[in-house]
Amino acid sequence: MEDHGEPRDYWKLHFIVFLWGFTGVLGELIDLPSIELVFYRCLLASITLGVILRKKLRVPARRAIAMFATGGVIGLHWVLFFLAVKVANVSVCMVGAATISLWTALLEPLMVRGRVLKRMDLVFGVLVIGAVAIIFQSETQYAVGFAIAIAAAIAAAVFSIINGFFAKHTPHRVITWYELTGACLFCALCLPISAHWLSEGRGLDLMPSAMDWFWIVILAELCTVYAYSEYVSLLKRLSVFTINFANNLEPVYGIILGGIILGDYQHLGAGFYIGTALIALLVLTHTGMSRRKRLTIG
Repeated sequence: MEDHGEPRDYWKLHFIVFLWGFTGVLGELIDLPSIELVFYRCLLASITLGVILRKKLRVPARRAIAMFATGGVIGLHWVLFFLAVKVANVSVCMVGAATISLWTALLEPLMVRGRVLKRMDLVFGVLVIGAVAIIFQSETQYAVGFAIAIAAAIAAAVFSIINGFFAKHTPHRVITWYELTGACLFCALCLPISAHWLSEGRGLDLMPSAMDWFWIVILAELCTVYAYSEYVSLLKRLSVFTINFANNLEPVYGIILGGIILGDYQHLGAGFYIGTALIALLVLTHTGMSRRKRLTIG
């Protein structure tokens, strides 16, 4: 799929990525294990969308099942994402998430019939990995958190590619409701895992504090209902790779916000800033090249 978006689509995309950059900070601020956190995020978001859409949710049964199943992949992505935040920190998690462009470039030709591996996509994906390596070379104490974040990025690449199919036939908010509901069910099934292995001996933690509820509502309504549904809408006009490559700015925004709100900057070396600057430059370059290509074709 080539890009057919207008300039406002690119601005909207980067605003969505900025909101997603804030989710890592919210994951640190919310004092819940990752599975319970995602469970409440998806539960509130799916209820909100269900009230808004009501009778507009009817779709063919096979497609509904496929979207529910894709929601499980999304739930897995978010659980791994927030787990990486809690095992390491916001900055390390965000850097691992930046590898999504490489996984998209490699997986899309395998998952989409007729999609060939583009040299430009692969080159930019590899360059992002190089920038990540620069960032991570002095942060090996966070290796486990980094590995979890990379697994989250692979899951994100998979569901982004699948959503490219759904976006052609189904309204974006309907897709979002089915997938968020599927993610909520996935997390509900995983609650025993959280109780035994992820809660640090607390068992199930299903009673958020008042402050936790405040942050969960922001996470569910702004960073999920709005941001995720608009992201699905953009899949109608922008390629999966363009969207996922722009997501490489998520660690930049997340690191900046983590530094301002959580003081993460105290633990970051020069390599971290060099790598994030390279990621930002690569994203801007790729976006510019994609737009010029679209204008030339048009």
